Amino acid sequence: MSSTKGSYSKKDVAELALPADTRANDFVVSVCAQQSGEPRVPRLIEPTGVVPAVFTFPSGQRLHVSAWPWDPSRGAKTRWDVTGSPNTELMNLTYRYGNIRSTGSPVSGITEHHGVNKVPLMPAQRFTSLYIVLAASDTLTGFAWPLGFNPRSQHLGAFGQEQVSLITADTPGGSGSPGDLALDTTVKDAVVFLVTIPGRSDGNPTWILGDASNSTLGKTTFAG
Repeated sequence: MSSTKGSYSKKDVAELALPADTRANDFVVSVCAQQSGEPRVPRLIEPTGVVPAVFTFPSGQRLHVSAWPWDPSRGAKTRWDVTGSPNTELMNLTYRYGNIRSTGSPVSGITEHHGVNKVPLMPAQRFTSLYIVLAASDTLTGFAWPLGFNPRSQHLGAFGQEQVSLITADTPGGSGSPGDLALDTTVKDAVVFLVTIPGRSDGNPTWILGDASNSTLGKTTFAG
């Protein structure tokens, strides 16, 4: 698993290279966060034919998420049309050994929260689950994922006068609630995207460590 990220100011087109070790059949997740922009929905220009999911805050900030299995014809970078956005943040994350024959809509859920210092995380699906959080606050400086999460790329930075944080982490799939993303301040707005990386199942259940309702050491799981 690898990632790249980039920050852009006053650009109509933002582009970011994929991780250098990306190879055929890797599953790519591309994330675009914008301060604002023209009324038309910004779109993923490259690769073509990939339609992002999008969420827009009342303040105009947007979060776009797209995913696809990679092959050389898709190119070695992503390009986003971000016309009119003063500030933009991009992230590209890759996953290996996904089941590219099961690539339906990768976004399994979107939740919106306001005035919170803990962001509830929706239940993970059966395979690797990537959580992408955009949080708007002028005082946020730190956060903590629940037990069992693997932090990925993150960005703590300002969109204009407001601090906007783009935070990502993943965890093995399971059927229970993994808990909350704890923040060191109360944020005005937050949105969570859940992206399920397609995989293969052996038919056995998987639990997330720290899931108090579904995974209890000694009862449902055992130390190896």
